[in-house]
Amino acid sequence: MNKNKISSLNIDWAKMWQDGILNAWSHQYIKKYGSITEAWNHKAREYEKTMEHSNRAQLVEKFEQHKPETVLDVGAGTGIFTLPLAKRAKRVVAVEPSVGMLDRLRNRADSYGLTNIECINKKWEDTTIDELMEINNGKYDLVICSHALYYITDLHNSFKKMNDICKGYVYLLIGTDANKDKNYEKYYERIYKKPMPLYPDYACLYMVLRELDIHPNIEMLDAYAKRYVKSVEEVIELWKDNIDGEMSEDQRDAIREYLAESDLIKKEDGRLYWEWRSKDALIYWKVEK
Repeated sequence: MNKNKISSLNIDWAKMWQDGILNAWSHQYIKKYGSITEAWNHKAREYEKTMEHSNRAQLVEKFEQHKPETVLDVGAGTGIFTLPLAKRAKRVVAVEPSVGMLDRLRNRADSYGLTNIECINKKWEDTTIDELMEINNGKYDLVICSHALYYITDLHNSFKKMNDICKGYVYLLIGTDANKDKNYEKYYERIYKKPMPLYPDYACLYMVLRELDIHPNIEMLDAYAKRYVKSVEEVIELWKDNIDGEMSEDQRDAIREYLAESDLIKKEDGRLYWEWRSKDALIYWKVEK
């Protein structure tokens, strides 16, 4: 299907994605914290603790096969990719709107003695090609955007900027609803007091890229993370952060039942941990010169 045929479908793929994300969880974050950025300021510490025991960083090997000297990390978070890539690249520029996330990234960079990381505390939409070029003295060998597309608006211009600022490869990592947990669907309404919303499909992002005449590759990856906890009750306390208002006893019971039925609380070397697995889509392309 060529670009003109895609455009003639009259489907607003970008809006379909953004509306789906808003209904899935963004609206809840905005309602509770005032903005997505404030939500991640609040969640930065917990996010960092969870990502310490995920397999996400294994993707670094895939990125490094291109031997990038300069890297742009869009939505860098606490630096799960920024930090390991900075150990080999000449320069890594991290764009991240959350001060809480960037503080943790900077602290870890200092502890590793990394001095080749430049941080831009802005939304991706608010950055300009000129400032990105100036800070790097040119285009980047590698541009990555991991699990930040849930919160980036104006997808066409955002993708175009990633493509225009890159002279090598662009990688996008995003969650999918593949391998969906049926138990979670069953308990969702009791836990959140509303029907489970539909998760937008990553195919929407693919179609937006095709509208820009970009022909990306897609790989499906097994994603894994675990969070060490002292008890099931600690998991429930962590879960409270995702619920509006006070948590009722029925909500607590629903979480306990879900965790027990799904066998998500496991033990390793005498320590309890909360585990979850999912499927991610890795969407990537080589920039045409």
